[in-house]
Amino acid sequence: MNTNSKTNILIIEDNLGDFNLVKILLKDASVKNELYHAETYFDGMDILKNHEISLVLLDLSLPDSSGFKTLSNFLEKFPLIPVIVLTGVNNEIVGNQAIKAGAQDFLVKGQFDGKILGRSIRYSLHRFKTQLQLEETARNLAVSEKRFVEAQEMAQFGNWEMDIVSNSMKWTDEVYRIFGYNPGSISPTCSDYMSYVHLDDRQTVEDFFEDSTKDGQLHKLEHRIVVDGRTIKYVSLQAKVYFENVTNKILLVGAIQDITERKLSEQLIIEKNISSGTSKLKEEAIADMSFHIRTPLSSIVNLLFLLENSPINSQQKEFVEGLKTSIDDLSIMTNNLLNFSLLMSENLNVEEEEISIRDFLHSVEKVIKIKADNNGNEFDIEISKLVPEKIISDSNKITQVLYNLLDNTLTDANKDGGLQLNCELQNHLDNKANIVFRVVNKGVTLTDENIQELLEADKVLEVHNNTEEAKPEQSLLGMAIVAKLIKTLKGQYTIESNDNTTSYNISIPVKTVKQLSFNENHKPEVPLKILLVEDHFLNQIATKKVLTTWSNLVSVDIAENGLVSVEKYREHGYDLILMDIQMPVMGGIEATKKIREKSAVPIIALTANSSKQESERCKEAGINDYISKPFKPQDLYSKIMAQLLPINS
Repeated sequence: MNTNSKTNILIIEDNLGDFNLVKILLKDASVKNELYHAETYFDGMDILKNHEISLVLLDLSLPDSSGFKTLSNFLEKFPLIPVIVLTGVNNEIVGNQAIKAGAQDFLVKGQFDGKILGRSIRYSLHRFKTQLQLEETARNLAVSEKRFVEAQEMAQFGNWEMDIVSNSMKWTDEVYRIFGYNPGSISPTCSDYMSYVHLDDRQTVEDFFEDSTKDGQLHKLEHRIVVDGRTIKYVSLQAKVYFENVTNKILLVGAIQDITERKLSEQLIIEKNISSGTSKLKEEAIADMSFHIRTPLSSIVNLLFLLENSPINSQQKEFVEGLKTSIDDLSIMTNNLLNFSLLMSENLNVEEEEISIRDFLHSVEKVIKIKADNNGNEFDIEISKLVPEKIISDSNKITQVLYNLLDNTLTDANKDGGLQLNCELQNHLDNKANIVFRVVNKGVTLTDENIQELLEADKVLEVHNNTEEAKPEQSLLGMAIVAKLIKTLKGQYTIESNDNTTSYNISIPVKTVKQLSFNENHKPEVPLKILLVEDHFLNQIATKKVLTTWSNLVSVDIAENGLVSVEKYREHGYDLILMDIQMPVMGGIEATKKIREKSAVPIIALTANSSKQESERCKEAGINDYISKPFKPQDLYSKIMAQLLPINS
């Protein structure tokens, strides 16, 4: 409790002698307070409605209410105000019943002094605050668990574990569904799993389980299962051995995902022999397919984001990471499918957005690193210091280019060689430049014919589509996508191969984002009142701390949602508002529109979505600028100073 602030205490007590005694004892209680008094329950309720009361001392015997009915009525109407019961009965049972009913403590009249009273007040305030935090944590955890289950079901992704001694298994609900069971309907074993494996894949799966128990590495496998004796499904299987300290058991822990749709899509591309002469998809059909695939994928990604930022335990975090990896893989393959379908149309539009290029490249590194480790290859990434923090380009298409190029290169990589991705900036003038990626594959040499085939996507398609029996290899499909997308981005693409080393060089024109220069000494020169609109408790604390430690001239008030922010601004006025976008009751966009009806106060949005659409929404609502979470304190300071230059100049 902050000893520098006063605690507003209401005493509801009809006996003036008892009230005056408590009033005297409060002076010895070392509790700075503002005291309110009511002689009846009705008068007490009126004070509570018109004043901000921190704590109530409640007598259970009042002229207009008596007994536990007094306490229960109070708790029903004011559940967010802690209460200490005052009783004239020295009966521990009565006190315990009061606490069980919801009171924080009880005091027997005539049997406490100022020291006991002060301790009871401090204890009650602290205990009540702790209870509220625990209840909030419990609610968040319940929501997180529900979202986790929903995300697994949408992604057709489940977890399992197996005791390698007894071969008994535990499945999550989605694993049961993949195998055609109602959740919990059987007690599965490894034998049950193997009975569903396609006959041609059984030996491979048996070897997979055996190999997975021999080391602590993550093992992956794709294979077929037969459900209901007739339906063939493709599944992606992951497993890793794990020692459980509590039970001293050695478990094989893993995940499984139904990837049938992905496999069928890949087969569909091959079987249809997509080319300009044999398969011309209408633009309307492609757009419709894109919508119906990307929309549910977007929902899954949003659920994962909410889940990842909710309170979850370490095991759930591991599950989330596994699910994210599978979703990333599924998203990339879906984009491959859509982009490849669009190769034969003119509907490949460049959709520009702001990209945090270093974070973007490290995300690509994370996905490729797993594949490289599984192949036994070294993989390094180097980013030039001249590369800015942010660029503007088509993030999705650059992802597809790099992923397909790196994936194809890994397929051809020599075990004794290595793979490296370099990124640098060239021809930087004003806000335009070329972002240059160079993938170096050591240990591999390509012929001139190979290089020419890879550089010209249309010729790659023609070579394979003109032969009925030949089917294009997946790697060539990927390289066709690379070549086509680089042309769409108006970039340049070359391949150099000599001395047992092959280098793939890509140059793409981009726009650079002018970074606000931040001077550590550049701080507010006059008092600055900021309203922080944020619904997340921990974000409130952290952001307020970042701002108040920046300068002692900065003061911060908090509004937990957009509605409260509108009311607080109208009542107090502020020099600047930091507005979260997604909040309960009223979101940041709607709140900004209401504030803009009366004021042009600078507003900076705090958003988890850095897309072009989000930026346009913010501008349309009247928001001056926005910053994406998570953000660096220096970036936030720069954004604030950019809005306040007229004030500080």
